[in-house]
Amino acid sequence: MEKETGFWPAIKDFFFRAGDFKGVSSRSQFWWVFLAQFLLGVVIGFVSALTGSILTTTTHSFAESIIKSLVTLLFMVPMYLSYPQLSLTLRRFRDAKVNPWWYLVLVLVALVGPLLTVSGMGLLPMIILPLVVALVDLIILLLPSREQTVKPFPVHPHMGSTIGVTFGAAVKDLFLRGGDFTGKSSRSQYWWSVLFSALIIVPAFFFLIFSITAALLGSAALGKLQPQNIINTFNSLGIGAVILVAIILAIVYGWSMLALPVLTVIWRRFRDAGVSPWWFVAFTIASNIVSAVQTSAPNVPLNLVTLILLIAQIVILALPPKVQNDEA
Repeated sequence: MEKETGFWPAIKDFFFRAGDFKGVSSRSQFWWVFLAQFLLGVVIGFVSALTGSILTTTTHSFAESIIKSLVTLLFMVPMYLSYPQLSLTLRRFRDAKVNPWWYLVLVLVALVGPLLTVSGMGLLPMIILPLVVALVDLIILLLPSREQTVKPFPVHPHMGSTIGVTFGAAVKDLFLRGGDFTGKSSRSQYWWSVLFSALIIVPAFFFLIFSITAALLGSAALGKLQPQNIINTFNSLGIGAVILVAIILAIVYGWSMLALPVLTVIWRRFRDAGVSPWWFVAFTIASNIVSAVQTSAPNVPLNLVTLILLIAQIVILALPPKVQNDEA
């Protein structure tokens, strides 16, 4: 069966196959998505230029607070693209008959540049190595498709039954259906996914706080912390600073890997509970409006509205499946 080609089929494929790390994606599929992301970047840049003064001020009117909330949501969109972008890139590598593990090798080589720079080899490694990696990556992504046999991604990747799934099965389903807004997800699937996300996010968050605090306190104790000169401060911390920054970026990137899968499992859980998933959008919009009002005119009762909206979502996410014989 021939696959649809073109912009919209590529975008649909990008999200639906977010959990497909074993298949292939053609050049056209990859570069259509690249075009969409480029246009998104242009929009974000344009909006940033228009709203820069609003984003940097501490006091806002209601209208300015609404604009700030909307712009913040727009800035968060790239975070939701990290997971499907990774799987798309790996599929494009495989489609060009390049082992996807080479992508990891390229990333590690790019990270060597900053390490060599802080080791006293000047700025050249930090500039040259990432450029070389980017060039190699571009060449691979431009290679034509090669004939090969791969296992097709299922049309309906979700499991046939969602009754009382285990932790492992729920986590597997979370990522396999990481871009799938169709179908349903049971209570057990959702709450196991919440537990998994908490196990990833909470320890990493405390690690970040501890690491950053320890680095700042240690540097200050040694008299090396120079807030007035960021470059000197970075150099004074040496290779440890690069490693710390790399770990922080890896943690943030890891968090972004959860963004789209968690969003889709929430969407499917609403549907499974017999509630239109668009209510989740309504709750999000309402929460942002309340937040905007609270920012422009602080009011204690408004905090109760936010709490009520949160409780309403939790109640929906805890509801039994609408279909009785599919109860989790």
